[in-house]
Amino acid sequence: MKRCLMLDVDGVVVNGRPGDRQSWAVEIERDLGIDPLLLEHHFFRPHWPDVVAGRKQLVEVLNDCLPVLRSPVTAQDFINYWFTRDSDIDADVLAACDTLRARGMTIYLATNQEHLRAQYLMKTLGLGDHVDGIVYSAALGVKKPDSAFFEKAARLSGFAPADHVLVDDQMKNVEAARQVGWAAFAWTGEESLKALMEKLEG
Repeated sequence: MKRCLMLDVDGVVVNGRPGDRQSWAVEIERDLGIDPLLLEHHFFRPHWPDVVAGRKQLVEVLNDCLPVLRSPVTAQDFINYWFTRDSDIDADVLAACDTLRARGMTIYLATNQEHLRAQYLMKTLGLGDHVDGIVYSAALGVKKPDSAFFEKAARLSGFAPADHVLVDDQMKNVEAARQVGWAAFAWTGEESLKALMEKLEG
């Protein structure tokens, strides 16, 4: 049976800061002079839901927020800092993607992302070389675990709902995918991606 694997990014393919896998922002106060609590209060809480759903643009929001955070860095400086530090790639997962695609499986990244990081993931980090495409929240206008995310992703892939399988580290997303008729696995890293896919053939 031909299947379409929808693979989450953060927590599955990409795991935080290279070297130690800590949060990309763990040293942001030392490096950029930005208080993490203020960043959460002025940027992430009020704006991130709209940014990640494509209703606001990241650069525009940062241009408004950074002066409030009393940071001398530009929006592009901030983005560069964020993206380069949130980029530890699981090579085993990508190798499994290559093997599964060689066997005929179609693979998409299915992720809650805004436009710039989605492009960074696919092009700069090279994830686009290992998958058939990406479906992400800012482009779809809705994020996981909303059922509309999975419905729109299925229309883009061209596969029937029953032929999709999601691998995601968030149980709420796994449960939501199952509710719309997908197969879905919670990613813990304890089993390989190939082993999870072999369970489908069971």
